[in-house]
Amino acid sequence: MPDCDHLTAKKIFDDLLHRAQWLIRAKDFDGYKEVFDLPFGLVNLDAAHVFSTPDDLGLIFENIQHRIFCLNLTSYFAVCLDARRVDETTIVATHETRMITDNLLVGDPVPSVAVLKYVRGQWLLTEVWNFRPDHFGTSFLRVDQETRPAAQWFAMQARVYGALGGRSGLSSAR
Repeated sequence: MPDCDHLTAKKIFDDLLHRAQWLIRAKDFDGYKEVFDLPFGLVNLDAAHVFSTPDDLGLIFENIQHRIFCLNLTSYFAVCLDARRVDETTIVATHETRMITDNLLVGDPVPSVAVLKYVRGQWLLTEVWNFRPDHFGTSFLRVDQETRPAAQWFAMQARVYGALGGRSGLSSAR
């Protein structure tokens, strides 16, 4: 059982987000892949994927680096909106990712839900659901696509919504 009484779920997730963002900016894939527990599930509007190896995680990292380069982003960051501990080893959190070029927001913030698990003595990302527009091209062709029926995904989202006390955690600021 994790000894994290002094930390809130939101602080735990904030710390993990900040670490991941720092590693992205530093272009440190070796550190970045240590933020995840495998297999890692990533659900986007166009597909759901299971990343089973560190090399698979490289596809996410490369995709982010490519987006930063192509959009000439001066800032790419995520902000934790809400987080709740579901049990001793699970945190469910919501966050928004913002992309900025020269002080201008590139599109609307992208809302996401993350599931963290306490494994091997640390909190790691085990699943993220991104509600990003399809035009971001978020399919990863070289990794396994998740085969759960859509009804199961909607049920999972409902459980997350319930775990957050009926709040979506989405910000009203755009």
